[in-house]
Amino acid sequence: MKRAENKGQGVRDLVQNGAKRALSRVALALALLVQTAFSPFAVAEENPYSPALMVNGRVISNYELKQRNIFFSLLQPDLDATSEARKSLIDDRLRQYAAEKLGVTVSPDEIAAGMEAFAARADLSAEEFLKTLATRGVAAETFRDFVQTGVLWRETVRSRYLARTKVTEKDIDRAIARGLGSGGELKVLLSEIIIKTDGPTDALELATRIKGDVKSVAGFAGAARVHSSAPTARLGGVLDWAILSALPPQVAAAVADLEPGQTSEPIVMDGSVMLLFLRDRSSTTAETVGAMAVDYVQLPTAADTDGIRAKLDRCEDLLAFGRDLPEEAGLRLTQTEASLPGDLAGVIRGLDAGETAMIRTAAGQTSIVMLCARMPVSEFPPSRDDLRGQILNQKMGLRAQSYLEELRAEALIVEP
Repeated sequence: MKRAENKGQGVRDLVQNGAKRALSRVALALALLVQTAFSPFAVAEENPYSPALMVNGRVISNYELKQRNIFFSLLQPDLDATSEARKSLIDDRLRQYAAEKLGVTVSPDEIAAGMEAFAARADLSAEEFLKTLATRGVAAETFRDFVQTGVLWRETVRSRYLARTKVTEKDIDRAIARGLGSGGELKVLLSEIIIKTDGPTDALELATRIKGDVKSVAGFAGAARVHSSAPTARLGGVLDWAILSALPPQVAAAVADLEPGQTSEPIVMDGSVMLLFLRDRSSTTAETVGAMAVDYVQLPTAADTDGIRAKLDRCEDLLAFGRDLPEEAGLRLTQTEASLPGDLAGVIRGLDAGETAMIRTAAGQTSIVMLCARMPVSEFPPSRDDLRGQILNQKMGLRAQSYLEELRAEALIVEP
C-alpha cells in the first residue's frame, strides 16, 4: 500500500480502509451464519441434542451417544462402551434405513413384548428393568429405542429373506449325522481364490468364468495357483477347518448352503472378488451328556516360541502363524474333554480361553496349544422340529449379518 502524500489523503485512506475492513467482517459473519445455518452440526457443542453423527441423513445426537454408552456399560462392564455405543447407533440407523426402504413397521405391542423379553434375561419385568436403569441415569426412551430397532430389524430380515430361505429334510438329516443335534456346531473346510479388482482383467468376470469352469478340488487348486493373489495361492488356496459362525458374515452366508465339491458365487469384498470352494463339511461333536467341550488350536512350534506366544491373543492369531504349514499340520478342533488324549487333556485343563501352553508329543515333537473356548455340551438332543428352527435361525442370522455388512459398505456417514 502506498504511503499517503498528505494528511487529508491519509484520513480518507483510513476511512476507506476502515470501511472495507468493517464490510469484510460483516461479509465473513454473514458467510459463517449461512454456513452454520445449513450445517447439520450447527447447534452449539454444549447442547446435548446437537448432532454427533449423520448416517444416510439420519441424525445421531450427542445425547443418544452418551445414553447408549451408559446403557452398554451397565450391561457389560468390561466392554469398551464408548466405541460400541457409536458402532451400535450407526448400525441402528442402517437397520432403520433398511426397514423404511422395505416399508416394514412394528406395533407398540411388539415393542412392549420385546422389552419384556429383554428384561426377562435379568429375571425382571420391563417395568422393574426400567426403574433399575433410571437409577443409573438411563432414560426409558433409550431402552425402548434399542429394543424397537432390534424388533424392526428382525422383521426386516424376515421380510427380505424368509421366503427364499429353506430348511430341507436333507439339511436336518445332515445336521443329525454330523452331531449338530447333540450340541455340536457346523464347520467347513474351504479353499479360496482372491482376485484384486485393480488388476489387468475384470475381477468379477474372471471369478464368474472360474466358477463355471471348476468342477473339482484339483481344478480349483490349479485356478488358485494361476489367478489368486492370496498368500494361500501357492498351496492351491487351501484353508484350515473353520467354524461356520466364526467366519465373516458375507463368507458364512455364501458357503452355508454349499455341498462338498461346489464353488460359491463370487463375493465382492473391498478391493477384491473372492471365490470359495467347499472341500468338506463336518461338525464339532458333543456326545457325552453333561460333559464340557473345548475348542482349541494345536500347531507345531517354530524355534522362537516365546516370540510367537507374546503376540497371541486369539486362536486366529495362532492359525495365522501356521498359514504356510502343510494342511494336515495345523489343527483347530472342538472335542469333549473326555475324548482328548491324556497329555493334551492335562494341558488344556489348566488353560483359560486365549491362553497357550507347550506340549511334547509321544514322537518327541513340540507343539503350541491355545484354548479358544470351553462350553457345556447340550444335555438333551433337540427334536427334528427344534433342529429345523435352529438351522433356519442360523441361515437367517448369516443373511442378516451379510446384509448389515452391505449396508455399512454403502452408508454415507458424516461427522464433525
